[in-house]
Amino acid sequence: MRKTTRFASRVQVLEALVEHRDLTEADMSGLDLSGIELVGVAMAGANLRGADLSFCLLAGADAAGADLSGAQMVGARIKDTNLWRADLSDADLCGASIKDTHLGGSTLRGTNLAATSIARCSLYEADLTAADLTGSSLRQVDVAGADLSGAVFSGARSAGLNWARAKAPPAELPLPLPEPVPWLLIVLACAAGVLLAAALRRKARQRS
Repeated sequence: MRKTTRFASRVQVLEALVEHRDLTEADMSGLDLSGIELVGVAMAGANLRGADLSFCLLAGADAAGADLSGAQMVGARIKDTNLWRADLSDADLCGASIKDTHLGGSTLRGTNLAATSIARCSLYEADLTAADLTGSSLRQVDVAGADLSGAVFSGARSAGLNWARAKAPPAELPLPLPEPVPWLLIVLACAAGVLLAAALRRKARQRS
């Protein structure tokens, strides 16, 4: 049985990251880890309950089964991370960016996800009961089996989601997220090029 390591300070966590980048089942509950970069870190089963992870970077990490309940994660950047069956209940992820992340079976009950950007993620069988997704954007997210009962999606937008596969879809579905139009992007790029060329010609005439 693995012995749980209790970290008493941010400095101890940073030292551990330099040494071995292994925080598996470590107890970091309540610590101020704001702005920390957890890249490629093994932290499955870690206890981060009530920790301050505001504006942190969580990338390529394995945090399966981690306890992040009540954690402050405002503005966090989470990408390519395994949060399978992690507990993020009552956590504050307002304004966070979550991309290419596995949240299957996770608990996000009462979680603040307002103004978050969620893309290419799995919420398979996740519990988002009473979660707040006000003003959020969701693109290509798997919500199969997810419980979204009581979740708030006011002002939210989504694209590439099959809400019919959810265990309990939200009472109010998000508005469609506008897809980028390729031809419009080309037109805008051409227009920018024309304006730049005209500006350069004016400048050349002024010099002559």
